[in-house]
Amino acid sequence: MNAAPGQFGRIALRGGLLTGGAQGIKIAVQFLSVVVLARLLAPEDFGLVASVGPVVAFVGLFQNLGLQQAVIQRSEISQRQLNHVFWVSALVGLCCSLAVAALAPAVAVFYGDARMTGITLAAAAPLLLGSLAALPLALMNRRLKFGQLALNDVVTAVAGLAATVAAALAGLGYWSLVIGPAVSALVALAAAWRVARWRPGKPSFRIDREILSFGANLTGFNLVNFFARNLDTILIGKFSGATELGYYDRAYKLMLFPLQNISQPLTRLMIPLMSRIQDDKQRFRSIYMDTNWLLAAVTAPGVAALTMTSSQVVSLLFGERWLAVAPIFAWLGIASLTQPISNTTGWIFICQGKTGTMFRWGVYSSAVAVAAFIVGMRWGAVGVAAAYAISGYILRIPVLAVLLHRVGPVTAGDFLIVQALFIAAALVSWGIFSSLPAQMTSGSDMVAVAVAIVLNYAVTLLLMLLLPQARKALANAFGRIAGGVR
Repeated sequence: MNAAPGQFGRIALRGGLLTGGAQGIKIAVQFLSVVVLARLLAPEDFGLVASVGPVVAFVGLFQNLGLQQAVIQRSEISQRQLNHVFWVSALVGLCCSLAVAALAPAVAVFYGDARMTGITLAAAAPLLLGSLAALPLALMNRRLKFGQLALNDVVTAVAGLAATVAAALAGLGYWSLVIGPAVSALVALAAAWRVARWRPGKPSFRIDREILSFGANLTGFNLVNFFARNLDTILIGKFSGATELGYYDRAYKLMLFPLQNISQPLTRLMIPLMSRIQDDKQRFRSIYMDTNWLLAAVTAPGVAALTMTSSQVVSLLFGERWLAVAPIFAWLGIASLTQPISNTTGWIFICQGKTGTMFRWGVYSSAVAVAAFIVGMRWGAVGVAAAYAISGYILRIPVLAVLLHRVGPVTAGDFLIVQALFIAAALVSWGIFSSLPAQMTSGSDMVAVAVAIVLNYAVTLLLMLLLPQARKALANAFGRIAGGVR
């Protein structure tokens, strides 16, 4: 399963360029979606659909029982095992869709809104479609078909946005936010089966114990992590109402969804590649660190710039009526500053088969997030976002660093030095930005945002060049790119 260094570098570079290009388009589509739909739909429309989101997300955790990642990570897997995985995933997907449909009346009663019944029923279909597409997508990922995966992602995103906007223009209101994901799931299913060129045999529902254990631990992690991702939505929707949840939903999508749209495809790229070198610890650590330095250099300064100009960003993109989003957006930005690197620690656990450790970390992290949401709910959506951000710095990052050190080969020092540099760069940039003459930051929202972006990236680059580890990572990255081009 090992790859020669030259071959690994070429595959990684080509996969990175294809994935990065596709993700750039997806982020642009997501950004366009956030901006356009905010002008076509009311805050209540987003709040209604967001209220159903946690139910669908919870049931969706069991959509393929973590078997998709098991297919990618294993060094060898037989046709018999693939057939078992497909039929089990299909059966679980069907059960998930039926479970969501059965919960529709209860969701309507919980929120006290009869409209939730129809929304929940409509949201059930993509779960089954996603399960049917899971194995073909996993096989494409395992075979390093990054170009086809990238093309599928772009087509799926564009189709979903087009369907959502068309429905909104037709006056369907909140239904447009349900129609879009259904169209995306259907297009993704068709594209996956067209490209994968694999067909299942007769139904069989037996799974090897080793594969099942790997997937069960990963599903367990996703299950407990669900509460960290969705309890905030449930609490705000229940106690603060659909309008405030609509504000929170827009802030969340504007800040965290673009970051997830970077980390998720990068995970798709790195897990199959790093699984091939999991036994070469020195090389594993080196590639992981170089990737993370580069990832943080691209994402963290942008997050910091948007955070310190939250009011201007919201005013530019959504208009004056959405200014209540700004403080929520700012706190989520503070939380997001460390997430690009924290999220990649899953690569270490998955590629080395340590999903049991990953599950235990998920239990702790989710417990901290749930406690933070409950404490912050006293101050509404802003309080929830603030409590989540503060708890991350105090209670999650230090514990994750210790856990990584125990698992190896990445050390606690490796992890913390990356986080520390970009936090320091954000603080220095904020201090400089605050001391700039008023005419540079208050005359025009667009000018203020541009100044913040340039300032943050400049300060970050300077600090990276001063730190030997970061400087080496930049040199390695540019060297690999130049070598790949040659």
